[in-house]
Amino acid sequence: MWRYLGTAIVLTSLAAGCGATPGGGSTPASHPSGSASPAPSETAAGTSPTGSPVTTSYCDAQDTTIPGAAAFLAGQGPIPGDLTTVQQAWFQMEASMVPACSEIVPDPPPVTTQNLTNGELSDAALQTWVTEDEMFWTLMEWAQQHGQAAFMQYLLAGGTNSAVPFVRSGGKIVDTPSCEYLEKIYAVSVTAQQMSDLTATRLDAAGIAYVGTSVGPCSSTWTTASGSGINHPVASGQEPWEVDVTTVADNSALGQYLLYEASWVQGGDTTADALIQQVASDG
Repeated sequence: MWRYLGTAIVLTSLAAGCGATPGGGSTPASHPSGSASPAPSETAAGTSPTGSPVTTSYCDAQDTTIPGAAAFLAGQGPIPGDLTTVQQAWFQMEASMVPACSEIVPDPPPVTTQNLTNGELSDAALQTWVTEDEMFWTLMEWAQQHGQAAFMQYLLAGGTNSAVPFVRSGGKIVDTPSCEYLEKIYAVSVTAQQMSDLTATRLDAAGIAYVGTSVGPCSSTWTTASGSGINHPVASGQEPWEVDVTTVADNSALGQYLLYEASWVQGGDTTADALIQQVASDG
C-alpha cells in the first residue's frame, strides 16, 4: 500500500503551516464553496470515534461522474449546480465521482487488536476506530484507482503524500488486501509532547495514537498514465509498522469517518519508533 511507500509524508505534509517540517511542505486542498451540504464537523484529533460506524447509504449502483466537479476541482470551471443529494454529499468531500456501493464495502483480512491505554479508551471505541479505519483505506483504494486525487487529499485533512500527485498525473495504484489494511492494531495513549512531536507541533494535546501493521505477502502496483508499472511487494511474514493519529469527521455520504492527521512508518520518526517499541514490549 502507498501507506508504506510514502506514509511519513502524510504527516509532514499535513503539518505544513506550522513552520519547517521534515520531508517537505504541502499544498492545502481547495474545499468546494457554495455547497448546499454542510462542511463536515470534526472532533479533536487523536481522539477515538464514539458514534456509529460509517455507512454506505449515499452511494450509487455504479461509479457515476458528478457533472462539472472535475473541472471545478481543477480550477477550470464554476462550482457545479443542480446536483442530486448523493452527488452533493460526495462533491462536498472533493470527489468528482459517486462511487459504486459495491466498491466501497471493506473486505479486510482478520484483524487482532489490543487496548494499551489503561482505560483511557474503551474497547468499544477501539473497535469503532478499526471499522472506520478499514473504511478509510477502502475509500482510498477506490480513489487511487479512479483518478480521485482531490478526494484523497481531502481525507488526508488537506495535506498530501506521494500517492496524491501520482494519481493526479493520471497514475493508478492497486493493492492486494493485505497491503491495503492493517492486520494488527494497538491503541496507545500519547502525551501532549508526544502528540506535538508526531504532528510537528501542529497538535499539542494529549490523546490516542494507533500503532499497527499489515502482514505480507502482499503487493502494491503503481501504473503511470503511459501504462508502465512498478510492483512494490511485501515479503511473506514481513510486518511494516506505522503510527497513526486521526480526526473524526461526519458527512451524510459516510456518516462518521476518519481524516488522517499524522502517520509515520517505522524508522521515520523517533517518537513513533518509541511507540512501536512500547507496543513490542507491552503488547
